[in-house]
Amino acid sequence: MPRTSPATLPGSALRRGLLVILALVMVAPVYAQDRSIVTRKDLPNVYRDARFKKQYDKLLRTTQMRMTPLPPEHIASPADTVGPWIARQAYNYVPPQEEVKFTAKISSWQLIKRIERHKYKRQFESVKWAYLGNNYFTPLDTVKTRKIRARMQSRFGAPTRTLVELDYSRSLRREEYIQFEYWFIVNDSIPMIVMDVNGPFEHGIVVACDHRYRNILYNMRQSFLGRMMHEEELAPYVDYYYNYVSRRWYRTGFDGQQFFTDPIGQPNLARGRPQLARPGG
Repeated sequence: MPRTSPATLPGSALRRGLLVILALVMVAPVYAQDRSIVTRKDLPNVYRDARFKKQYDKLLRTTQMRMTPLPPEHIASPADTVGPWIARQAYNYVPPQEEVKFTAKISSWQLIKRIERHKYKRQFESVKWAYLGNNYFTPLDTVKTRKIRARMQSRFGAPTRTLVELDYSRSLRREEYIQFEYWFIVNDSIPMIVMDVNGPFEHGIVVACDHRYRNILYNMRQSFLGRMMHEEELAPYVDYYYNYVSRRWYRTGFDGQQFFTDPIGQPNLARGRPQLARPGG
């Protein structure tokens, strides 16, 4: 068998090496095409997407997968003018009322008595009420509601509406089962309601007025009811209260000596408000 000349070995090895490189060059585009072909033109987009993903992952790790949404931005559209025009064509359209900038002090108040309630019912039912939020806690909010009720009984007399006067011809919502409501007309024009929070089991009271006067509601409550914090005179009273959660009825009040909240069966509301038992009765 003839032997290959040593002089021919480097040339053969070089040729074999070139063939391997050529094969790799030919196969590489096919392999890349199977995955993704990135051209010089696409390279900025690939870099941008990779950078965005990295920043996004970092943001999620930093914020514990929670991101605060931005407030909505209003985009002007024809509906800005067409919408209000369409609304004004409705037969029951009520023009929006602007908030009244009222800074005068409370000069007068009128309690709406129970027998006067129907006279003012339409006025009070049409009001859009504004309430004080939880950022306005005062010492009045720390007093038990039953004690405030006794103080109001002493100062104003019986409330305008109680559980007895509710409209039971329809299904009542949970928040409608009140213990008492006092209706007032302040300064001859401002409707205001004072009501219990959750019957005799809570502290404080709820004060609401026409939303146009919300800017003075806190001052109204303080000047009108804040002084009761310095009055200790309590008057006897008795109310019915219904706990919607436990489905239980109570007879609650103050007998002149002590407060009481007694569970009872469902009372006959057609007989009217409950009465305190007379001494020795």
